[in-house]
Amino acid sequence: LTLKMSLTEGVLGRVVGGEDVPPFLVQICGTKLIQNGGQERHRLLISDGVYSNSFSMLATQLNHLIHENKLEPFTIVKINKHICNQVAGGKKIVILMDVEVVTPGAEVGKKIGNPVQLPTDGSAPPPPGNQNKDPNVGAVKRQADTVTAAPPQKIPATNRSVLSSKPSTMSAGSGGHVVCPISYITPYQNKWTIKARCTSKSDIRTWNKASGSGKLFSMDLMDESGEIRATAFKEQCDQYYDVIQVGKVYYISRCSVKAANKAYSKLNNDYELTFKDNVLVEEAPADEVSDVPTLSYNFASISDLSGAEKDSLVDVIGVCKSTNDPVNITTRAGKELTKREISICDQTNTEVTLTLWGNNAEMFVGDGNPVVAVKGAKVSDYNGVTLSGGDVMVNPDMDMCHKLKSWWDCSGKNSSINSITVQGQRSSGVDSGAMKSLSEVKLENVGYNSDRGEYYTTIATITYLSKDKALYKACPNQVDGRDCNKKIQENGDGSFRCEKCAMDLGNFKWRLMLSINMGDYSDGVWGTCFQDTAEKLLGMSSEEVGNLSEQDEERYNAVFSEANFKTYSFRMRAKADTYNDETRVKHTVVSVDNLDYAALNKMYIKEIEAMGGFIPDTINKDKYM
Repeated sequence: LTLKMSLTEGVLGRVVGGEDVPPFLVQICGTKLIQNGGQERHRLLISDGVYSNSFSMLATQLNHLIHENKLEPFTIVKINKHICNQVAGGKKIVILMDVEVVTPGAEVGKKIGNPVQLPTDGSAPPPPGNQNKDPNVGAVKRQADTVTAAPPQKIPATNRSVLSSKPSTMSAGSGGHVVCPISYITPYQNKWTIKARCTSKSDIRTWNKASGSGKLFSMDLMDESGEIRATAFKEQCDQYYDVIQVGKVYYISRCSVKAANKAYSKLNNDYELTFKDNVLVEEAPADEVSDVPTLSYNFASISDLSGAEKDSLVDVIGVCKSTNDPVNITTRAGKELTKREISICDQTNTEVTLTLWGNNAEMFVGDGNPVVAVKGAKVSDYNGVTLSGGDVMVNPDMDMCHKLKSWWDCSGKNSSINSITVQGQRSSGVDSGAMKSLSEVKLENVGYNSDRGEYYTTIATITYLSKDKALYKACPNQVDGRDCNKKIQENGDGSFRCEKCAMDLGNFKWRLMLSINMGDYSDGVWGTCFQDTAEKLLGMSSEEVGNLSEQDEERYNAVFSEANFKTYSFRMRAKADTYNDETRVKHTVVSVDNLDYAALNKMYIKEIEAMGGFIPDTINKDKYM
């Protein structure tokens, strides 16, 4: 009798009837593994002592309870959170979202009571012994059956979550929504509606092929049961791009379901959605979104990004300290993109450069130092440490945002901010984290540890510039919006041949490719400079140098002599290359900048103090720090 009374008798009849019930106790009478398109799911037989239900499913995030043998037969559990859904055919499915073990099955040792099996439609028959505490259950059953026979838009709001204060399936109009969890969507179902929050939205992407052209955008959707990616093409792309907003909740139905393309989606779901011509998208009212999880962040402090792995994804939040104007670039594939670099900082008094792309770059407004939260920004070692992309929210309504804004207004804007992005790209050329002597570069085998090359910063003096093969004649044509720059051959009749463009040319342009030897106090290396960096070292354009090579040899030689024995901050790329079974490291100059001695002294002071040294009182540190 004690065990029987420990269950919430008759509660399953109320649950499948659509009633909002508080957490309740049931008994596990059995479990069954179901392979759902490669996804592990478990079907449960549960009992409240009066009714039993064999159409209950365990949420996938609770599969560990099965693996840990915590849901053995006869176990008494407390259901803290559940969802009851009606699927095709009127079948009622109860999804258990939050399960707490109360009494292990080994201690109970038997089935409690003599429960009656609930029909698949959820109608609750009178229990044996007239134990039913709700005499109106039958009336609920007849009313539901009558409405179910009506058109789909008249289905009553029988689906509800225990989290909501009202039925979560009620729509803004006279109809209702029978909500299906995302984790239950398969290609074998075509009548479902999900209620999900948009956690991410891509820019519109276009394509042009021989078979035709088009456009698309993708979004990531999330509910309590999981995540899924949805993509809208062409007309649906135009119709819904401005409708779908990150952070908002939508009812979505009439999509096709197919196997997920893992090359474009990293979500933990074997399927993805495609908007069809008759897709339905409806924003959920504000009072119906409480049972859908909000965006969750795991913010890393900016100062900790120095230790983050390259290409890892991080969540970060910071105050926009400065912003550059958007610029249009053309990729190697000929695709035009818009990007904008902004600098964000946080209470660690550290800043980093974040690159925004596409619409985020075009629409971003940095006036008033807004707080920027980014989910899934990619960490790069370009220019020291930089961030790129991710889902961006400006001035989000969260505690961390308010704290950052208060910090900035009170003290942050007047604080000394240290940047972990290499300053050489814009100012000083000094980055203590990326700085290496040339002997350290060799001892650490820089260049051997990555197929894509490794970057470092060094302060070195040019000791020799080779004049041999420093210039070449290049193709002046543009291909897909990009300069060809391919080396051309002379035909002997005053014309030139570009093999890449497969055409003869009447003119050319000069291009520089310098081989230089640079050294510091510890060692020396050979490096290669291409057009922009070579022009900076020589102090004149490639066209001017090329004309001197043909018209004034003495002045031409003097240009190279004058460039010797000058010291710069070099940003270098080292990459191991194998030729004829011999491996060598090639060093390429990525950028070159004049030294900012004040910033250099600041770096040296920090390094000396970090090693336990001290700066004499005769030196005014405040001048540099």
